[in-house]
Amino acid sequence: MLFLLTLLKTHRRRRLTKHLSGNIFKRIFRLVLLLIFFIAINTAAMMVFEQITLGDAIWLSFTTLTTVGYGDYSASTFAGRTVTIITMYVFSISLLSLIIAETIDWKLLATSKKIKGLWEFADMANHIQIINTPNNDTERYLQRLITEIKATPALADMPIQLLTRKYPKGLPDSLSSLKVIHRTGMAEDGVIINHINLEKAKHIIILARDAYNSLSDSLTFDLLSRIVEINPNTNIIVEAVLDDNRQRFLALGAKAVIRPIRAYPGMVARALSHPGTERVLEDLFEAHGDSLHKIACTFKNASWGSLVTACIQQAVGTPLGYFDQGRIIMQPNFDQLCTGEALILLVKEGKVINIDSLQQAIQPL
Repeated sequence: MLFLLTLLKTHRRRRLTKHLSGNIFKRIFRLVLLLIFFIAINTAAMMVFEQITLGDAIWLSFTTLTTVGYGDYSASTFAGRTVTIITMYVFSISLLSLIIAETIDWKLLATSKKIKGLWEFADMANHIQIINTPNNDTERYLQRLITEIKATPALADMPIQLLTRKYPKGLPDSLSSLKVIHRTGMAEDGVIINHINLEKAKHIIILARDAYNSLSDSLTFDLLSRIVEINPNTNIIVEAVLDDNRQRFLALGAKAVIRPIRAYPGMVARALSHPGTERVLEDLFEAHGDSLHKIACTFKNASWGSLVTACIQQAVGTPLGYFDQGRIIMQPNFDQLCTGEALILLVKEGKVINIDSLQQAIQPL
C-alpha cells in the first residue's frame, strides 16, 4: 500500500511538471515494458513452483493482474503465493493503474492540443493549406471561403488545414463544423512552416494579412519565397494588395495572384480549380475594365444560340443571360427558346451599344 501511494504521488507530480514535455508516450512505453517484466517473472514462477503449463501460467498471471479471479487456477505453494504477492499485487496492479492513468492523460493532452491548434498531423498530404487570416470579420470570411472550396467538385474531397494566430483557444463552432484542421501560429516566424507538411500540400493559399495595408505584400513575399524553397511544384495562390507586386509574386513562383476582395471569397476557389479564370472575375470588379450591362430589348421564342450569334455578329457584347418578367435566366442551353425583355451582356471597355441596331438584329428571330 505504501508503494502504491508513493507511485500515485510521483504520478501526480509528473502530471503537473512533465506532461507538457511531450514524453507521455515514452513514459507509457517504459511502464508497459516494466509491467511485462513482472508478468514474465510471475509466469515463470507459476511454472516452476505450481507445476503448470506455460499457457496456464500466462492465464493465471493475467487473471490475477486484472483481478478477474475465475478460480480455475491459483497459487497454492508458499513460494508461488509469495511471488504473486510481490510481482502481481504490489507491482503489476499498481503499474497497470498508472498505465491507464497515463493513457487517459495522453488522450486528453492530444485532444487539447488538437483543439488549440498545437497538434502536428504527420500524415497530412495532398491537402489545401490556407496561411494567414483577415484582420477583420475573420470568422465569416473563413466560413464562406471554406464553404466555397468544399462546394467546388475538384476540391471537395481535399483536407483543409488552416494556419492562423486568431484562435489559440480553438476554432468557433461555425468553422469546426466544416471539418478543417487548425494550426495556431504566425507563418512568418519560420518555425511552424516546417511543421505543417507544406512539402506534401496540393494547394497553398497565402492570404494578405491586411487587405488595406501594402506592408502585407512584404510579409507575403518573404513567406512565398520560403514556401517555394520547400515545395516549388505546388499550386500557390497569393493575394496582392498592390497590383505592382503581381509580377514579382508570379516571377517568384506563385501560380496565380489575386486581389484581396473580402466580399467575394469564391474568387480564391476559382483560382484553385480553374487557374486563370480569376483574372476575368477580377476584371468585372474594375470600373475601367470589361463590365456587365443590362440592355433593354425584347425577344420572343428565340433560341439562345441565335441570340448569342446575333449579338456577336453585331459586335455588341457576349450574352450571359436574360431577364424574363424580372427573373434572371443565366446561360440557358443553346437550343432553349427564350422570351424576355432585356439581355445581360459582357461589354468591352469603352464600347457604346446601339440599342436600335441590337433590337433590329434580334427582332426577326
